[in-house]
Amino acid sequence: MGQVHRWETIRAGDSLPVIERTTGFGHWNRYAAVNDEFIDVHMDSAAAQAAGQPDVFGMGNLRIGYVHNALHDWLAGGGDIAEFGCQFRQLNFLGDCLRTQCVVTETAQRDGQRLVSLDVAVLNQKDESTMPGTATVVFFPDGKGSALPEPPATVVPGDRAPGVHLDDETLGWLGRPLEPDVALPVGANDIKRWAMATYYPEDPPAEFLDEEAAARGPWGELVSPRDFNPFAWTKCTPPDTYPWMRGMGTEPGRRGLNGGQRNRYFAPIRVGDVITSVVTLVDAYEKEGRLGPMMFLIDEARLTNQRGELVRIGQRTTIYH
Repeated sequence: MGQVHRWETIRAGDSLPVIERTTGFGHWNRYAAVNDEFIDVHMDSAAAQAAGQPDVFGMGNLRIGYVHNALHDWLAGGGDIAEFGCQFRQLNFLGDCLRTQCVVTETAQRDGQRLVSLDVAVLNQKDESTMPGTATVVFFPDGKGSALPEPPATVVPGDRAPGVHLDDETLGWLGRPLEPDVALPVGANDIKRWAMATYYPEDPPAEFLDEEAAARGPWGELVSPRDFNPFAWTKCTPPDTYPWMRGMGTEPGRRGLNGGQRNRYFAPIRVGDVITSVVTLVDAYEKEGRLGPMMFLIDEARLTNQRGELVRIGQRTTIYH
């Protein structure tokens, strides 16, 4: 798995090795295949132009994969990704030259955990930060993986008021979990294909392809990349049909934007795991922006495995204007 970094030697300002990709359909098609993301705006110029863009554009989650890969490779088996958050500022168009940027901002010990915080981004050929964000990684002092403790429940505000676009019906969903969704059992090929798609055109690290190599890693077995989606190709509730969502319309209050996401990671996803997701709207508010009144909806998905272990808490921000 390469040289294990010593936590004590890491300093603020250290830069991680860069991952670079020149965007082509080969990248997008492979990712669409593993993430069930054959969406017309990523594949068809006419559909992208109908949505107001000059041409087809790529998946934001693939750029998330690039940053996760850069962090994973740098950790080199000595730790794992604990938290990741980002905003999408620019689209990724066909032919763009993308590169990751990950810079250490702080090292700290909290509750016995050795942590490193980083500013992360994906830049394009114009040096524009298309996806600024932050990440936290944890180093394992004994080389064995251990999940972070489960955090307290998210506090749902009780003082939100209707606005121009935000209405009482939407506010009524605050704090009300949807019915659980259950994914198909995770297979070894699911994990391997995901890694092959996000690392393309390079080969993924051996620990994502070979069970013997994975057994020598911190978790002692094959586990998925942290950004792996266990609900791809599963007949569950599509996120765009959550009852507080408004589709992708053109009239005020229904023009949607992806505001970004924040993920916290706990137990790894293993071969054979059956993941359950419970989604709740945890915040809804309005503020004035450059596009006029803007409504922000934050939903939270709590993923657990069949053993009741917390796997991931993912928060997603959707903006309507």
